[in-house]
Amino acid sequence: MSKGSTVPPEATAQRVRVGSELRRLRVLAGVSGEQVARTLGWSQSKVSRIEGGLHSITVKDVAGLLEVYGVSDDARAELLGATAADNGEGAWIVRANGFPGRLGAMPAPESPTARVRHHQPVVLPGLLQTREYARTVIKAAGDDDPDARAEAQMRRQEILTATNGPQYDVVLDARALLLAVGPVDLIRDQILSLAVRAQRLRRLDLRVIPIAQPSPAFSTVGFTLYDFHATESAPVARIESPTGDAYFSAPEDIRRYATLFERLQGVALGRLDSVRYLRSLAADVDRYLGEAASDSSDA
Repeated sequence: MSKGSTVPPEATAQRVRVGSELRRLRVLAGVSGEQVARTLGWSQSKVSRIEGGLHSITVKDVAGLLEVYGVSDDARAELLGATAADNGEGAWIVRANGFPGRLGAMPAPESPTARVRHHQPVVLPGLLQTREYARTVIKAAGDDDPDARAEAQMRRQEILTATNGPQYDVVLDARALLLAVGPVDLIRDQILSLAVRAQRLRRLDLRVIPIAQPSPAFSTVGFTLYDFHATESAPVARIESPTGDAYFSAPEDIRRYATLFERLQGVALGRLDSVRYLRSLAADVDRYLGEAASDSSDA
């Protein structure tokens, strides 16, 4: 290090990079260092030193800052992963605001991810929901302002068509599409919208596991794998829960998730067959949900 440098010997390039990005996100969120310090119960100098790479930083510290700034899932995963790598951690858990809170995250002006791999056996991914479907799901999750959250979700979906957007690979269990969160017409419209997006969006690779498909590979929970543009940022896997998210970045864990995702892709239909299946499912959705909707209205 050159004489007179303001960066202490123990500061790493990764820490300096994370601090610089945290500063950028704070400015983007429109909050001052003093406001952040008051919110987190820190000194203002701690915020400044973290942003300058002059202060040791923990995953908990970064998670707190990102919660204040309301960043998107991919930006959160990249910065938490970079911090964990700098600290030698291969897995960690951070508290979250729950499902509605995640939907309200502000979209990043530049996506840090080159590729996202997402498996969902229960709920349709938010990036693929229609506005009305998103509003219904958010309301069912107990949010007080489903309209605002749905609008935020629609803005977040711009990542799918942005010039710098990531490749988005999804394996979806068809049963997730039959979750009766609303009327049959709402579900049908959502399935048809999904079929259109799967056919038109260049960077979306959507594959569907049909109902009753033999499954030599399966996952009991949904998971997301992030691959980042920054060469110094290792891939990260994330599993959501109502009160916190579990992250994994150890190479052996990433290999297991990547292998499982490939196996699930092998179980699912191909891209074109998935589109055909979605259109068929939409045409037949009354058979699956008609009785359930009728029983619900009679209760």
